[in-house]
Amino acid sequence: MERLSTGIDELDGKISGGFPKGKGIVITGSSGTGKTIFGLQFLNKACHDGKKCTIVATEETPEDILTHADVLNLSLRDFYNNGYLEIVDTYRKRAFETEESDIRGAGLTIERIDLEELPNLVSNDSEVVVIDNIGVYSIGLSTYEFRNNFDTLTYELSENGYSALYVMDETAHNLTYNLAEYSTFGSIKLMIKENPYTEKMERYMYIPKMRDTEISLELMLYDITSGGITLLESNMDL
Repeated sequence: MERLSTGIDELDGKISGGFPKGKGIVITGSSGTGKTIFGLQFLNKACHDGKKCTIVATEETPEDILTHADVLNLSLRDFYNNGYLEIVDTYRKRAFETEESDIRGAGLTIERIDLEELPNLVSNDSEVVVIDNIGVYSIGLSTYEFRNNFDTLTYELSENGYSALYVMDETAHNLTYNLAEYSTFGSIKLMIKENPYTEKMERYMYIPKMRDTEISLELMLYDITSGGITLLESNMDL
């Protein structure tokens, strides 16, 4: 099976060279675990490898995303300028596309983009897609609706040959009973835990699922540096 690099060399070595091509992976975690950074590194590597990429931004403006990449010394701004990276700005659409509500109501309501509409926002020549944060599309949906809509999204992107990374905040993931993990080919969890030996808070990565891939269920210690996420050596059993 062909693989795509995650953008983190040490992680590629843990999962047979990277993510399975043409499949969907969900990455979850609480605030501060580096979910967005993970997505940026994945995009940066894919662009470097000559693949056309798209990021669907639900919580940040395109300039915010490019600035984050600049701080991490990633080349996304160059790829954006030369057309290898497309940024779909649904953040501003969520924030500014409003409609008048009942005069006695709140005044304005945000127009929601449904999960099933997202594949229509991705250009046909893209090969890699990152949606950050997919959790915003779970708001107001029942678990049944979310599962059906997310299944449709993952199916359509996979059928069209896109390699997709779905970034999802831990709160939304928990509120939807972790259903996104059942719809995707693989999942990665990022977490912050206290090291019982040092009593310091540390970041850990865990891979509960990656189909067609030999994986270890170990907690992998990682750090976020000026260059992004790096796995560290750890023999700790937490």
